[in-house]
Amino acid sequence: MNVRGWMSDLVLGVRLAVGGGRTSWARLALSAVGIAIATAVLLVAASAGTMHQEREVRQYADFVQDAPVEGVDPTLTDRNYTEFRGDHVALTYVAATGPSSPKPAGLPELPAAGEMYASPALAELLASPEGELLLPRVPEKVAGTLPQGMVELPGDLVAWIGVDEKTLADIDAVPAYGFGSDPEAASLDPGLLALLLVGAVVLLLPVFIFVTSASRIAGAERDRRLSALRLVGSGSRQVRRIAAAESLAGAFVGLVLGAVVFVVARQFTDRIDLFGERAYVSDVVPDPVLTALIVLLIPALSVLTALFALRRTIIEPLGVVRQSKPVRRRLWWRLALIMLGVVLLTTQLGAADNSDTWAWAVSGGAALLLIGVPVLLPWLVERVAGQVSGGPTSWLLAVRRLQLDSGTSARVVGGVAVVLAGAITLQTVLMSVEGVVGLPGGEDAPPGAVEVSTSQELASAVSAEVAAADGVDAVHTLRYTSFYEASTTDNAWGAVVVDCAAVRDLVRVRDCTDGDVYLMRDEYQMPPEPGTALEQRDYQGTSNADLVVTGTWSVPADAKYFDRPDNSSVYATIVVTPGAIAAAALPQDESATVYAMVSHDLTSDQLEGIRNSVAAHRVGAHVYSFNTGPDLDDNQQTYVAIRTGLYAGSIFTLLLAGISLLVLALEHIRERRRTLAMLTASGVPRGVLGRSLLWQVALPIVLGVVVALLTGIGLAALVMRLTEDPMVVDWAGVALLCAGAIALSLLVSAMTMPFLRNATRLSALRTE
Repeated sequence: MNVRGWMSDLVLGVRLAVGGGRTSWARLALSAVGIAIATAVLLVAASAGTMHQEREVRQYADFVQDAPVEGVDPTLTDRNYTEFRGDHVALTYVAATGPSSPKPAGLPELPAAGEMYASPALAELLASPEGELLLPRVPEKVAGTLPQGMVELPGDLVAWIGVDEKTLADIDAVPAYGFGSDPEAASLDPGLLALLLVGAVVLLLPVFIFVTSASRIAGAERDRRLSALRLVGSGSRQVRRIAAAESLAGAFVGLVLGAVVFVVARQFTDRIDLFGERAYVSDVVPDPVLTALIVLLIPALSVLTALFALRRTIIEPLGVVRQSKPVRRRLWWRLALIMLGVVLLTTQLGAADNSDTWAWAVSGGAALLLIGVPVLLPWLVERVAGQVSGGPTSWLLAVRRLQLDSGTSARVVGGVAVVLAGAITLQTVLMSVEGVVGLPGGEDAPPGAVEVSTSQELASAVSAEVAAADGVDAVHTLRYTSFYEASTTDNAWGAVVVDCAAVRDLVRVRDCTDGDVYLMRDEYQMPPEPGTALEQRDYQGTSNADLVVTGTWSVPADAKYFDRPDNSSVYATIVVTPGAIAAAALPQDESATVYAMVSHDLTSDQLEGIRNSVAAHRVGAHVYSFNTGPDLDDNQQTYVAIRTGLYAGSIFTLLLAGISLLVLALEHIRERRRTLAMLTASGVPRGVLGRSLLWQVALPIVLGVVVALLTGIGLAALVMRLTEDPMVVDWAGVALLCAGAIALSLLVSAMTMPFLRNATRLSALRTE
């Protein structure tokens, strides 16, 4: 191998890319801009792991270590949460019990009673007129702001509030002997993990397709230059090395430009709110290994794409010959890719759920199915265009162009088709998973309610205060307790003591008289039989030998059965009215729940007023709202986080697809400007040429929509098969996505019309 000759060829290729005049600069700029956009998106994706890790570190920074430590005076803590206009407000009440009481590493000291350390967003909110309705719940003086290490995300509303020791001791607050913990390795639900893996493939695959498309810009002009080099003595292998060097030049400029765009855009991440999520600037740091992979992969893709484009091109000294008899595209290997993807998603290579092999099989299968869209589209366009005949002049020009070169138009719309297929898959899987995790709201959701957890001593006062608040329709007090079957240690049932009004409103049993007892039947637990002797117990230790029987009660013989209603607000198997059990038989130290039913047209100000009605009790009353704002369990929160990330990524991917379509359409016009100018000079109206360009995009995009629809629904079905959950297809949403893809293509075609006008001027017939 002649190293010196190779280097000369590479240097010549770079010189041709950057030193060939305005045409070369335009060509380099187009490819560099395309690769720069892809690079910036990939660097953001490479930062996702770091952002997640740093977020987890902050989540565990205030973890309470409750194991006793000798010589340490514990810090009493009580976690309380409220909401303000749909945003969560996390309040941690603390009180020192001695000079050695620990504090979180981010706090300079524990706040004194009547003071608090607030996150910057909360401090700003409380100081503004918008925060007036929140002040009754956090009236303490702001002694300082919390550092970044104690606020999970920019914009989070968090406060550490100092109270006196007796206040927390009276409510059995949790003693903290230390704060902070290492993040735990949590195992995602297989359905959520499959959603995350498929989402990553859907969002990143179009980026790589865009890189390969950008690398093929100005292919015809490049081939003519290589033909000139053959005329002056270059060999066929030399011209391929020169073509590779030209692609490397564009890739290198694009990498540098993309890195600059990423660094500049990174400075604004803490100010950009996407679906309620933000990120700290310091968290947006690409993984070094992934960054190195991006730096190597993008140039490699560019070079391989350039060489692949020359596989059927014969470059001779007197011109470029693309086989005079076009080779019909073969279908077998395209279908083989799709079938391999189906096999991977169907079998997962026999791996266990959530294992590394399972993850690779799922993501690999999804990638192969989506790659099948741009791979199958050129074959389909070629076959359909070959069967079309007749029609107006613009249609004939478009069809003839597709018959001669269907690959270019198919590649132009291939990126949009991949995005559409991915969007259909994501929408279907998201809707299906949403039905499984059960997000609040929807047609079957119960009416809005506010629930206050408090002590029995405060229950009457809290009930009266909540009932007086604007927007409250009815208030019920519930006393929960537990019953155990006498002389056994296995059978236990939850019970609630409520009056008949609560039975009618919450249990939804209309026939009620004080003294009645109701036994709920559901699929999870059978209620005790009438006549069963029950005990109330107080466990003084950790073993059954440490229990103390505090009361006895028997299920009456006339107890009535009822089926658990949908969206029930009562979580107990035994429902007892006050006349059926003596108040003295119930433990006096258990908590009570005040349940407020609110108006269907409750305003946000009324909701904040209800929360403020019990603000004076502070740690003695914990307020929760249902169907009035976000109130999610762990799986639901994980689902919402994944959905948020996928929606945000879909916006970038859609923009990328649109830019890709526009760049390649403009290049398509630029390469054919002399042909278009010649047609205009021959008397063909510009309107006919404009419509022909529109048809050249419209036909492939319609075929692409069909392929994307089948692929998207099929991929969603295979993913939902992994979770064994029912698939829900929003056909109206799918139709909207398909219409949006067609509209995007037509919009981009319309945007090319001014460039077509310039390309069809007679000056375009001049030779350089």
